[in-house]
Amino acid sequence: MERKSRYVTIMLVPEGTESRRGWRIRQWLLKLLVGAFIVLIVGIILFFIFYGRMLSRAALTEQLEEENEALRRYRYKVELLEQNLMQAREVVSRMATLAGIDYEFPDLPDDSTIFAELDKTGLAVIDRPTGTDFSLPVGLPLQGFISQEFVVDDSDHYHPGVDIACAVGTPVLATGSGQVVYCEFDSTYGNMVVIKHNDSVTTIYGHNEKNLVQMGQKILVGSRIALSGNTGKSTAPHLHYEIRINNKPVNPMDNPYDEKNYQ
Repeated sequence: MERKSRYVTIMLVPEGTESRRGWRIRQWLLKLLVGAFIVLIVGIILFFIFYGRMLSRAALTEQLEEENEALRRYRYKVELLEQNLMQAREVVSRMATLAGIDYEFPDLPDDSTIFAELDKTGLAVIDRPTGTDFSLPVGLPLQGFISQEFVVDDSDHYHPGVDIACAVGTPVLATGSGQVVYCEFDSTYGNMVVIKHNDSVTTIYGHNEKNLVQMGQKILVGSRIALSGNTGKSTAPHLHYEIRINNKPVNPMDNPYDEKNYQ
């Protein structure tokens, strides 16, 4: 009966005329070293997997803390506005009484009524018709609720685009293919991106938290160009979106677009 060897010889054979080198080690020690190496590799892989998840969670936690802080500030502002409104109602009521005017303010709606009205507001979604020229801006850059509509016939409430309420960091998509002709901070629109689609048509995306494109960059329809935010002259997180034809604003909610208007 042959006796199994308890040793393993590891040979190192270099090229040329150099002499060979060998090491004789016990089998159990070799198995132990191989097992330790495998455990080390698996441990390194698991470390990077869990470390990446920890970094992602830490970033998400930081973002949620920032959003919670912003919500606390908004809540404080709303409470101040509510207090000022109640004081103004009281002052006007006294003035009306002194003037002998019989006038009563309507009661403020409760929260359930306000949210019911919000639910009636349609989502800001417009589908692109099939066969449409991809260089023409069709649809809206993201989903949300229209918080400010398109108004150009009233000088007191002039608003050459639509405001879409959404959470900070929502991806903003290009509504048509084109080239970035502006990608900087504007005092009114904050971080703003302007895309030129042809000689006459441009789209404007304002109040972004972060712009993801650069000046002169060519953009395909549906590409991420920014993350929505609350920069510039803005009272709440939203995206301001405009379409201009020959530098004249048109209503982005008009759909489907008649391509002859873009010639």
